[in-house]
Amino acid sequence: MKKIIVLIVVYCISAVTYSQNDSVKVEKTISAWKFEVTPYAWLAGSRGTISFLDESANVDAKFKDVLSNLKFGMFMHGEAKKGKWIVFGDLVYIAAEKTGKIESTNTNTTIELKQTLAEIGSGYNLFATLDNWLLIDALAGLRYFEIDNFVNDGQQLNLDKTINVTDPFVGIRFRTVSDQWINGARIDVGGFGIGSKISWKANLLVGYQFSELLSVSAGYQAYGIDYEKDSFGLNLISSGFATGLNFNF
Repeated sequence: MKKIIVLIVVYCISAVTYSQNDSVKVEKTISAWKFEVTPYAWLAGSRGTISFLDESANVDAKFKDVLSNLKFGMFMHGEAKKGKWIVFGDLVYIAAEKTGKIESTNTNTTIELKQTLAEIGSGYNLFATLDNWLLIDALAGLRYFEIDNFVNDGQQLNLDKTINVTDPFVGIRFRTVSDQWINGARIDVGGFGIGSKISWKANLLVGYQFSELLSVSAGYQAYGIDYEKDSFGLNLISSGFATGLNFNF
Protein backbone atom coordinates (compact mmCIF):
# COMPACT_ATOMS: atom_id res chain seq x y z
CA MET A 1 0.00 0.00 0.00
CA LYS A 2 2.83 2.37 0.92
CA LYS A 3 4.51 1.64 -2.43
CA ILE A 4 1.30 2.51 -4.28
CA ILE A 5 0.95 5.80 -2.37
CA VAL A 6 4.61 6.67 -3.12
CA LEU A 7 4.10 5.91 -6.83
CA ILE A 8 0.99 8.10 -6.92
CA VAL A 9 2.84 10.98 -5.24
CA VAL A 10 5.80 10.64 -7.65
CA TYR A 11 3.42 10.57 -10.63
CA CYS A 12 1.58 13.68 -9.40
CA ILE A 13 4.85 15.58 -8.89
CA SER A 14 6.03 14.55 -12.38
CA ALA A 15 2.73 15.61 -13.95
CA VAL A 16 2.79 19.01 -12.23
CA THR A 17 6.44 19.53 -13.24
CA TYR A 18 5.69 18.60 -16.88
CA SER A 19 2.65 20.89 -16.91
CA GLN A 20 4.73 23.78 -15.56
CA ASN A 21 7.45 23.17 -18.15
CA ASP A 22 4.84 23.02 -20.92
CA SER A 23 3.29 26.28 -19.69
CA VAL A 24 6.71 27.94 -19.73
CA LYS A 25 7.21 26.80 -23.34
CA VAL A 26 3.80 28.21 -24.35
CA GLU A 27 4.53 31.52 -22.59
CA LYS A 28 7.90 31.76 -24.32
CA THR A 29 6.25 31.09 -27.69
CA ILE A 30 3.58 33.72 -27.07
CA SER A 31 6.04 36.32 -25.78
CA ALA A 32 8.71 35.70 -28.42
CA TRP A 33 9.22 38.27 -31.19
CA LYS A 34 8.43 37.13 -34.73
CA PHE A 35 9.71 39.02 -37.75
CA GLU A 36 8.63 39.17 -41.39
CA VAL A 37 10.50 40.92 -44.22
CA THR A 38 8.85 41.16 -47.64
CA PRO A 39 10.51 42.57 -50.76
CA TYR A 40 7.75 42.91 -53.32
CA ALA A 41 6.72 44.36 -56.67
CA TRP A 42 3.68 46.58 -57.16
CA LEU A 43 2.75 46.84 -60.84
CA ALA A 44 0.71 50.00 -60.41
CA GLY A 45 -0.64 52.53 -62.84
CA SER A 46 -2.02 55.94 -61.81
CA ARG A 47 -5.01 58.01 -62.79
CA GLY A 48 -6.53 61.26 -61.54
CA THR A 49 -6.17 65.01 -61.91
CA ILE A 50 -3.57 67.64 -61.07
CA SER A 51 -4.74 71.24 -60.74
CA PHE A 52 -3.14 74.65 -60.21
CA LEU A 53 -5.24 77.80 -59.85
CA ASP A 54 -7.96 77.43 -62.52
CA GLU A 55 -6.01 74.98 -64.68
CA SER A 56 -6.20 71.20 -64.41
CA ALA A 57 -4.73 68.22 -66.23
CA ASN A 58 -5.76 64.58 -66.33
CA VAL A 59 -3.30 61.86 -65.32
CA ASP A 60 -3.58 58.44 -66.96
CA ALA A 61 -0.32 56.51 -66.64
CA LYS A 62 -0.59 52.77 -67.20
CA PHE A 63 1.97 50.48 -65.62
CA LYS A 64 3.56 49.66 -69.00
CA ASP A 65 4.20 53.40 -69.50
CA VAL A 66 5.79 53.67 -66.06
CA LEU A 67 7.87 50.53 -66.65
CA SER A 68 9.22 51.70 -70.03
CA ASN A 69 10.51 54.91 -68.41
CA LEU A 70 11.51 53.49 -65.02
CA LYS A 71 14.92 54.50 -63.67
CA PHE A 72 14.65 52.92 -60.22
CA GLY A 73 12.05 51.24 -58.04
CA MET A 74 12.05 49.88 -54.50
CA PHE A 75 9.27 48.11 -52.60
CA MET A 76 9.66 46.72 -49.07
CA HIS A 77 7.37 45.68 -46.22
CA GLY A 78 8.36 44.59 -42.71
CA GLU A 79 6.54 43.45 -39.58
CA ALA A 80 7.43 42.51 -36.02
CA LYS A 81 4.92 40.65 -33.83
CA LYS A 82 4.87 39.87 -30.14
CA GLY A 83 1.76 38.35 -28.61
CA LYS A 84 -1.18 40.44 -29.81
CA TRP A 85 0.93 43.46 -30.77
CA ILE A 86 2.21 44.29 -34.26
CA VAL A 87 4.71 46.89 -35.49
CA PHE A 88 5.03 47.42 -39.25
CA GLY A 89 6.54 49.59 -41.95
CA ASP A 90 6.22 49.86 -45.72
CA LEU A 91 8.17 51.71 -48.43
CA VAL A 92 7.40 52.38 -52.09
CA TYR A 93 9.84 54.48 -54.15
CA ILE A 94 9.63 55.02 -57.92
CA ALA A 95 11.78 57.23 -60.15
CA ALA A 96 10.86 57.61 -63.84
CA GLU A 97 12.22 59.77 -66.66
CA LYS A 98 11.07 60.45 -70.21
CA THR A 99 12.93 62.42 -72.88
CA GLY A 100 11.40 63.58 -76.16
CA LYS A 101 10.82 66.49 -78.51
CA ILE A 102 8.10 69.11 -78.50
CA GLU A 103 7.08 69.23 -82.18
CA SER A 104 5.84 72.81 -82.16
CA THR A 105 9.18 74.18 -80.92
CA ASN A 106 11.47 71.30 -81.97
CA THR A 107 13.14 71.33 -78.54
CA ASN A 108 14.28 68.39 -76.45
CA THR A 109 12.33 68.03 -73.22
CA THR A 110 13.06 65.94 -70.15
CA ILE A 111 10.32 65.00 -67.70
CA GLU A 112 11.26 63.41 -64.36
CA LEU A 113 8.87 61.99 -61.80
CA LYS A 114 9.76 60.67 -58.34
CA GLN A 115 7.18 59.23 -55.99
CA THR A 116 7.59 58.06 -52.40
CA LEU A 117 5.00 56.34 -50.23
CA ALA A 118 6.20 55.32 -46.76
CA GLU A 119 4.28 54.27 -43.67
CA ILE A 120 5.00 53.20 -40.13
CA GLY A 121 2.45 51.98 -37.66
CA SER A 122 1.34 49.51 -35.05
CA GLY A 123 -1.55 47.12 -34.62
CA TYR A 124 -3.37 45.00 -32.08
CA ASN A 125 -5.09 41.65 -32.59
CA LEU A 126 -8.77 42.15 -31.75
CA PHE A 127 -10.00 38.65 -32.51
CA ALA A 128 -8.55 35.21 -33.21
CA THR A 129 -10.25 31.83 -33.45
CA LEU A 130 -8.82 29.02 -31.32
CA ASP A 131 -7.16 27.44 -34.36
CA ASN A 132 -6.05 30.86 -35.70
CA TRP A 133 -8.07 30.31 -38.86
CA LEU A 134 -9.34 33.89 -38.69
CA LEU A 135 -7.52 36.87 -37.20
CA ILE A 136 -8.71 40.51 -37.11
CA ASP A 137 -6.22 43.30 -36.39
CA ALA A 138 -6.77 47.01 -35.72
CA LEU A 139 -4.13 49.28 -37.32
CA ALA A 140 -2.98 52.88 -36.80
CA GLY A 141 0.02 54.88 -37.92
CA LEU A 142 1.51 57.64 -40.08
CA ARG A 143 1.88 57.65 -43.88
CA TYR A 144 4.22 59.94 -45.85
CA PHE A 145 3.52 60.75 -49.50
CA GLU A 146 5.82 62.74 -51.78
CA ILE A 147 5.69 63.40 -55.51
CA ASP A 148 8.40 65.40 -57.28
CA ASN A 149 7.82 66.72 -60.83
CA PHE A 150 10.64 68.15 -62.94
CA VAL A 151 10.32 69.45 -66.52
CA ASN A 152 13.21 70.95 -68.50
CA ASP A 153 13.01 71.87 -72.20
CA GLY A 154 16.80 72.19 -72.55
CA GLN A 155 16.73 75.98 -72.37
CA GLN A 156 15.04 76.67 -69.07
CA LEU A 157 13.46 74.94 -66.11
CA ASN A 158 9.71 74.90 -66.78
CA LEU A 159 8.57 73.06 -63.65
CA ASP A 160 10.16 71.88 -60.43
CA LYS A 161 7.36 71.11 -57.99
CA THR A 162 7.46 68.88 -54.92
CA ILE A 163 4.42 67.90 -52.90
CA ASN A 164 4.84 66.12 -49.59
CA VAL A 165 2.27 65.32 -46.95
CA THR A 166 2.12 63.23 -43.77
CA ASP A 167 -1.21 61.63 -42.92
CA PRO A 168 -2.37 59.78 -39.80
CA PHE A 169 -4.40 56.69 -40.65
CA VAL A 170 -6.53 54.00 -38.99
CA GLY A 171 -7.56 50.69 -40.48
CA ILE A 172 -8.43 47.05 -40.09
CA ARG A 173 -6.86 43.86 -41.41
CA PHE A 174 -8.29 40.36 -41.83
CA ARG A 175 -6.11 37.25 -42.09
CA THR A 176 -7.01 33.60 -42.62
CA VAL A 177 -4.69 30.62 -42.15
CA SER A 178 -5.59 27.19 -43.55
CA ASP A 179 -2.84 24.57 -43.90
CA GLN A 180 -0.23 26.29 -46.10
CA TRP A 181 -2.59 28.98 -47.36
CA ILE A 182 -2.28 32.42 -45.74
CA ASN A 183 -4.66 35.08 -47.06
CA GLY A 184 -5.20 38.67 -46.04
CA ALA A 185 -7.21 41.84 -46.70
CA ARG A 186 -6.57 45.35 -45.42
CA ILE A 187 -8.28 48.71 -45.69
CA ASP A 188 -7.47 52.00 -44.01
CA VAL A 189 -8.38 55.67 -44.22
CA GLY A 190 -6.31 58.73 -43.29
CA GLY A 191 -5.66 62.41 -43.79
CA PHE A 192 -8.75 63.83 -42.06
CA GLY A 193 -7.69 67.33 -43.18
CA ILE A 194 -4.49 67.14 -41.11
CA GLY A 195 -2.27 66.40 -44.10
CA SER A 196 -4.38 65.59 -47.13
CA LYS A 197 -8.15 65.96 -47.26
CA ILE A 198 -8.38 62.17 -47.34
CA SER A 199 -6.14 59.25 -48.23
CA TRP A 200 -6.70 55.50 -48.21
CA LYS A 201 -5.03 52.18 -48.91
CA ALA A 202 -6.49 48.74 -49.57
CA ASN A 203 -5.18 45.35 -50.61
CA LEU A 204 -6.32 41.77 -51.04
CA LEU A 205 -3.61 39.08 -51.00
CA VAL A 206 -3.44 35.30 -51.35
CA GLY A 207 -0.36 33.55 -49.96
CA TYR A 208 1.19 30.10 -49.83
CA GLN A 209 3.73 29.01 -47.21
CA PHE A 210 6.46 26.71 -48.51
CA SER A 211 8.29 26.45 -45.18
CA GLU A 212 8.60 28.17 -41.80
CA LEU A 213 11.06 30.56 -43.44
CA LEU A 214 9.52 31.28 -46.83
CA SER A 215 6.10 32.10 -48.26
CA VAL A 216 4.87 33.88 -51.39
CA SER A 217 1.89 36.22 -51.78
CA ALA A 218 0.07 37.84 -54.69
CA GLY A 219 -2.98 40.02 -55.11
CA TYR A 220 -4.18 43.56 -55.77
CA GLN A 221 -3.30 46.82 -54.02
CA ALA A 222 -4.59 50.39 -54.36
CA TYR A 223 -3.75 53.77 -52.83
CA GLY A 224 -5.62 57.03 -53.18
CA ILE A 225 -5.05 60.62 -52.07
CA ASP A 226 -7.03 63.86 -52.33
CA TYR A 227 -4.78 66.82 -51.53
CA GLU A 228 -5.21 70.58 -51.86
CA LYS A 229 -2.96 73.36 -50.62
CA ASP A 230 -1.75 76.79 -51.85
CA SER A 231 -3.87 76.69 -55.02
CA PHE A 232 -2.44 73.28 -55.92
CA GLY A 233 -4.59 70.15 -55.99
CA LEU A 234 -3.90 66.47 -56.50
CA ASN A 235 -6.50 63.72 -56.75
CA LEU A 236 -4.68 60.50 -57.56
CA ILE A 237 -5.33 56.76 -57.40
CA SER A 238 -2.53 54.22 -57.93
CA SER A 239 -3.53 50.57 -58.28
CA GLY A 240 -2.32 47.29 -59.69
CA PHE A 241 -1.13 43.73 -59.19
CA ALA A 242 1.25 43.10 -56.25
CA THR A 243 3.42 40.08 -55.47
CA GLY A 244 6.20 39.41 -52.99
CA LEU A 245 8.38 36.93 -51.11
CA ASN A 246 7.88 36.76 -47.33
CA PHE A 247 10.84 35.78 -45.15
CA ASN A 248 9.81 34.78 -41.60
CA PHE A 249 12.15 34.36 -38.67
